[in-house]
Amino acid sequence: MIPSWLQPNYQQLQQLGATGQLHHGLLLLGKEGVGSFDLAYQLTLDLLCMSNGTQACGVCKACTLNKSQTNPDFMLVSAEKDSISVEQVRAISDFFVSTASFQGNKVVIVKDAHALTLSASNALLKTLEEPNANRYLVLLSDPNTPLPATILSRCFKITLTVDANQAKQFISDLGIDVTQPWVNAFLHRPLCLKQWQEDGQLSAVESLYQLSQQQTLQSCHKQLLELFNQNTDYIDIFAQFCAQKLQTELLSNTLDVKRYQEKNQALLSFAHKFKEVKGLNLSLQLNQLLKQLSYL
Repeated sequence: MIPSWLQPNYQQLQQLGATGQLHHGLLLLGKEGVGSFDLAYQLTLDLLCMSNGTQACGVCKACTLNKSQTNPDFMLVSAEKDSISVEQVRAISDFFVSTASFQGNKVVIVKDAHALTLSASNALLKTLEEPNANRYLVLLSDPNTPLPATILSRCFKITLTVDANQAKQFISDLGIDVTQPWVNAFLHRPLCLKQWQEDGQLSAVESLYQLSQQQTLQSCHKQLLELFNQNTDYIDIFAQFCAQKLQTELLSNTLDVKRYQEKNQALLSFAHKFKEVKGLNLSLQLNQLLKQLSYL
């Protein structure tokens, strides 16, 4: 289901499809939790439907196969080991040149397109430059992670954003108290809250916020380490809470620019090391980070 804040984007794509102006290469730029995949997949269902309407009928042969995720005219590509390889892109090319099973459209969604390797990006250019009829490539990417200019220039780009009021209503409908300060950090990507609720992780996220607000962060080392060992995704969430706290302190003049930059760089360095350095001693690195964040 497409969330309310993306309905205008969906209607725009429907209109382009109805008038035969839908671009063969679409780039949806949105943060995790905005709903990029939901929008892309609904568009895919519409394009593969055999009813020739602007929206999937849900009953034709193609729609039936979509429900069971076995439609041979659809391909989903995502990162393997943090990157999308040239071999995966070549598979897309082979998929597009083959005949559609229902003699209609074929669609490929590429999740995390910013994970394309350089060789994969170059290989994808041919598909974008020499499109086959009735073939649609939908790229999903983080707006803050730049794609090669050659890719950007050959796609129809849509930046996906979230209306704060609609997000609050959505979160409230989930039964989550929108007045809690930690909730505000995710108004720009509310589907994260829905996922965490379904996975039973909301209490852990709230704990991360509470710990990030402590004046003596070093005393939180044990609790944070336990949480990070439970789920490494919690590292980014904690870093986000800390970054917002630093911004607040900077704007309120309780933290000068030099120390703000030092602490913010410490956060960035910690996150980078965790993602890039194999065999990292998490406990040691966390202890060093908390020392730097506690330094006044």
